[in-house]
Amino acid sequence: MPYRGLILLSALTLASAMANARENPLADFPGMQLHARLEAYMESRKEPLAEAPTHYGLLFEIEQPDLEAFMKQIHSHQDGDGIVLGVVHGAEMHGGGLLAFLLDYWKPSSRAARLEDRFWFEASRRRVRLRAIYQGYKRQIFLPVPEVKAAEIDGRIPTSAQLPRMRFRYWTSKQFVETDAYKFLQLLIAHERDPDSTWLNHSSQKLSMDRLLRNARVYYLENRNTDAELSDHSHLHLVELLLAFDRRAGPEQDPNEIKQRFLEVELARRRFEGDDGSEALGHYAESLGLLLDDAHVTWQPEEKKQVKDWLRKLERDHFHDLDAVPLQHLSHLLKGLRGIRENRTRLDDHAGQPDERPAAGRR
Repeated sequence: MPYRGLILLSALTLASAMANARENPLADFPGMQLHARLEAYMESRKEPLAEAPTHYGLLFEIEQPDLEAFMKQIHSHQDGDGIVLGVVHGAEMHGGGLLAFLLDYWKPSSRAARLEDRFWFEASRRRVRLRAIYQGYKRQIFLPVPEVKAAEIDGRIPTSAQLPRMRFRYWTSKQFVETDAYKFLQLLIAHERDPDSTWLNHSSQKLSMDRLLRNARVYYLENRNTDAELSDHSHLHLVELLLAFDRRAGPEQDPNEIKQRFLEVELARRRFEGDDGSEALGHYAESLGLLLDDAHVTWQPEEKKQVKDWLRKLERDHFHDLDAVPLQHLSHLLKGLRGIRENRTRLDDHAGQPDERPAAGRR
C-alpha cells in the first residue's frame, strides 16, 4: 500500500477509535464491557426476574400491584409468642427476609412502610403489625454454641465468635427450622434505637444488636475459609452488613479492616465452579461496589491495582454465556457493577498517591 494510503488508513482507524471512546467512554475500564452486556441482558429478562421480587428489587422499581400479588401467597404463622412467615410449602428461606422486603418496598398510603404499620396477609386472613413480626424475630435469632445442640443452649453464650442464626417452628414442618439471619441483622442495624439494649431469646440467651453484630464482625475477620459460604448464605452478605454496622457503631471501628479481609480472601479466591461459583462472584462484585461506595474506606495504589486486575479477570474468564447463569446471581452481579461504575474514580491512580478521603466527622 502506498505511504499516503497508510497514513489515511491510520487516520481513519484513530478516528474510529476516538468515536467509539466518545460513545462509550467506559469501555476500557475493567468490568465495564461486562456491565454493558449485563444491563442489556437483564432489561430483556425483567419478566422472569419479576418472579423473584427480592432480586428484581435490586435492579428495578417494584410496582405495588406486583408486591401485593407476590404477598398473597405468604402465610403468617404464630410461633409461641412470635410470628414466622413463609409459603404453604415451607418457611422463608432467609430469616427476616420477608419483613425486610415489606419495609423496603411496601408503600402504604404512598409512603415508606414503618414497623407500626399493619399488613394484611391474605393467605392467613389476618392483619399483622410489622413490629410484632420484628419482636418475634428477636426471640428466634440466636448465637450457636459449638458442640451444643440448639435445643440445649439454655442461655449459654459461645466463647468464640459465631455467626448468628434463626430457629423457629413452622406450621408445615414437624421439626424446628433453622435459617441464616443476615436479613434480620440488617433490620436490627436499621431499627434498634439502642444497640446495647438487651432481650432474651427462645434459648434464654441475653442478646443485643451490638453483641450479635460484634460476633459477626469478629467471625468475618477471623474465619478465612470460603467453603463456609455454602453452609450459611450470610457469609456472602457480611461485607454489606458490617459496613452498615461500622457506620452505626462509631469511629472506633475501622471499615478498612473489612476491606483488607475482603481483598485477602474473597478477591484472592481462584476457583469458581458451577452455580455456586457464579453466586459467589455476583456477591463479591456487590460487596466490592459497596466498599468503593463507602467514603471511609481508603485505597492504596497496590489495592487499586488488585481490584482492577480482579475486574479484568472477571470479565475475561466468567459470564460468557449469560443464559447459563441463574438470574438471581446476575442481579447481584449487576448491582455490584453499577456500584463500581459509579465509584470508578476511586480506583484512579492519582499519580500513584493513595486515596485519602477524610475520616473526620464520618458518623
